[in-house]
Formats: sequence, structure tokens, C-alpha cells
Amino acid sequence: MAMRKKPMVMVPCATCGKIFPKRPCWVKRTQQHFCSRRCNGKERAKVLVEHRFDRTGMRFPNTGLRGPDNPAWKGGVTYWRKRGNYKPIKYVRCPRAFLAMARADGYVMEHRLLMAKMLGRCLTRAEVVHHINHDPQDNRPENLQLFPSNKAHKIAESAGSVVAS
Repeated sequence: MAMRKKPMVMVPCATCGKIFPKRPCWVKRTQQHFCSRRCNGKERAKVLVEHRFDRTGMRFPNTGLRGPDNPAWKGGVTYWRKRGNYKPIKYVRCPRAFLAMARADGYVMEHRLLMAKMLGRCLTRAEVVHHINHDPQDNRPENLQLFPSNKAHKIAESAGSVVAS
């Protein structure tokens, strides 16, 4: 035996006033009804603006705590840890002159930035900076070597290394 669905109830949107269908069980649950996520978001934004106060009743100042002014600032350094037992790669805040090399959040790998500063130009995406002693945290200039591509990097690494069995 098939279950019969109850007819839809027409209700007005609390934000825009548009009439739209809604199931009767949902009409009973809430007092405000919205025709779309956009209308729901507009109404929620009004409520959030009302509650933008701290405990003393003062509005939060829009001070723009960015960079060193932010209490959570850690000097513009972050680490990205690979899976496994590898040393993390150090990312630093990228200067404006080398912003073309940075990620979307404005950070760049420290060894790539140091190599770019030594060359006086931005590195291309294809260029690879190799650590001679294979330590990703040792970013001394004498420990860094630039390869034009990953292919050249792998060829040089395989030619210079002996596989131990």
C-alpha cells in the first residue's frame, strides 16, 4: 500500500515575501520560512550584526589586526609537514617583489625565496631548488642548487647517488 503525501502548504518568505510551497510538517517546526538560501543568509546576517558586541556591551573595533599587529602573529613563518617521518618545509611571508612565486595566502617556501633573492628574479614554476645535503630545513646558500626542471633534477640525483642494497 502506497503512502499518500499531504498537500503542500503555501507560505510567504520572511525576507522577500515571495509565496512558495512547503511541507506541512516543516511549517509547524519553525516560525520563519525562507524561499532560498540567499534569503535565509540575509536574515541571519541581520541577527549577527545585532550581536557584534563584547561582554562589556562595547562594539568590537574594526582595527584590522593583520600581520604583526595581530596577537596570533608568529613572525610570518609556518611549516608544512609531509606525511611520514619527514622534516617539515618552512614557509615564509613573501615580499612584494617575489609575490608571483607565492601561494594564494602569500607564503612561499623559504629555500625558493632565498634562491630567487640570490638570482635577483622570480623562479618559474618548473625550476627546482635542490638541497645538496637533503635536509629541507638547511637553507644555507651553499647548500642550495637550482635545476631548470624536475627532469634535470632527477637525472642529476640518480647520476650522483649509489643505490645501497
